[in-house]
Amino acid sequence: MVEIARQRLSDQVAQHLREMIIEGEICAGQALPSERKLAEQFDVSSVVIREALKTLSVNGLVEIRHGSGSFVTTPDQWRVAEPIATLIRAGQADLLHVVETRAVLEIEISGLAATRRTASDLQTLDTILDRMESSQHDPVAHSAADMGFHRALATSANNPVMALVLEPLLGPIQTLMLRGTRLAEATSRAVEEHRRIRDAVASGDREATREAMRLHMQTSRKEVSSLQQVLSSAKA
Repeated sequence: MVEIARQRLSDQVAQHLREMIIEGEICAGQALPSERKLAEQFDVSSVVIREALKTLSVNGLVEIRHGSGSFVTTPDQWRVAEPIATLIRAGQADLLHVVETRAVLEIEISGLAATRRTASDLQTLDTILDRMESSQHDPVAHSAADMGFHRALATSANNPVMALVLEPLLGPIQTLMLRGTRLAEATSRAVEEHRRIRDAVASGDREATREAMRLHMQTSRKEVSSLQQVLSSAKA
């Protein structure tokens, strides 16, 4: 008979703290009790508490500030990308699967944004578009603005679950964008497509916005496929 190891104490403590955070018993921005108090609360050593806090920090639920303590982060900082990254590393999924999933989600997000956005949301989108326009020759700044636009759009949809689910789908795409060389015409086209999405959102036309996003996701798929081929050829 195979003996199944018990869950480590630090993992048990991390799981309990994770549930308290997710349930809102410990609020965003709030400091956790000191390591000594947590050790007393859970009747474990300080070493166990430190390991538990490291686990929560890796998952983005807690920010450890040396000299100040550990603080609960906001939900948008929680990292739920690990399962997706694991699938990709294991060869069970690739970036085209990510793009496909992202398209399903973002088309609906954009439609909701068209009916729920506020004047402040539109102002944020405009600010990011200006940043995209002015950073076309700076790949790092441009890709950051590109992803920022999609995050802002998700915020405009006023559905925090969608925003959280979208987050881990953006990282792998941004990483690929930075690894490859994006043609100037592709960068310019990206600005134009994002502006069309913004204008459709401003019009309040849900179907027009969904169509603008659908076309943008088609472009994204072609670019990801092309960049993957270039990078694969470079490795060969």
